[in-house]
Amino acid sequence: MLPAVCLALVLAGSPDGADARAELDACATRIEALKARRRAGQATERELERLLVRAQELALELERTRAEIPAAASPPPSPEELRERADASRDEADRLSAEIAELDVKLGDARRIVRADSDPTLARAALGSGAASASAVAHVRELQLQRAQLAERRADAEAAAIRLEAEARAAEEDR
Repeated sequence: MLPAVCLALVLAGSPDGADARAELDACATRIEALKARRRAGQATERELERLLVRAQELALELERTRAEIPAAASPPPSPEELRERADASRDEADRLSAEIAELDVKLGDARRIVRADSDPTLARAALGSGAASASAVAHVRELQLQRAQLAERRADAEAAAIRLEAEARAAEEDR
């Protein structure tokens, strides 16, 4: 009976972060004791249920408190790190340029096929030119879309490299 009264007094207080953690620990200890009593055949359901609800409330309150605490600000990156990031962005832009060049070759081939399909003299020489023409045009459109996406990614990488280089210069000036 005495532990239940002590627990009621603890539960009555309005917990802040440390108090809520201590109260939650006390609830967990009491819950384990009640579970042991229940296994021994004693009726503990009502008190156990109340403690479980309170433990859940405390856990939610601790989560809210943790969410309200601002994250510790990490130190700004060094100029060297910023330059490394800029180099990585330039490398990415170069890689994308190579992909675009490869795609341009494929695109040129696909366009030649479309032109050949539309040329009446060459169309007679090709077998099934009607279906090939529609799929060839669709293939050209697909390649154009891929090229546009790669060009956009390359522009983003180049812009990031410029931005990071400027940040590195500004960081050096601040030192």
